[in-house]
Amino acid sequence: MEKRKFITLKTGRNTYRKIDFDDILIIKANGAYFDVFCSKDKFTVSGKTFEKLEEELKNTELVRINRSCIVNTKKCVELKDCACPEIKLINNAVIKPITMNLTKLKNIFNIES
Repeated sequence: MEKRKFITLKTGRNTYRKIDFDDILIIKANGAYFDVFCSKDKFTVSGKTFEKLEEELKNTELVRINRSCIVNTKKCVELKDCACPEIKLINNAVIKPITMNLTKLKNIFNIES
């Protein structure tokens, strides 16, 4: 079975958008909605909880790193492992703190714990 390469999300009342995993940089929770930041666009998504979204993204390159943020590990270029761990994306956005899945991120960067 071929691995899924996209997710379909509700971006309006009757509007759904197919978004390739490779295009997603970061997904941030924003109250009852969440914002999907892609290479060229930003979408606000409704009709789904952040936890439900995280479940749908299992076994993909998208990893939840804190309460309100999911990042595309293919877009991560730097990991700062200190008292307040942070990650830098290819667009130079810095996301901190990393409170979830730090070990998984270290594995992606080939860092021994």
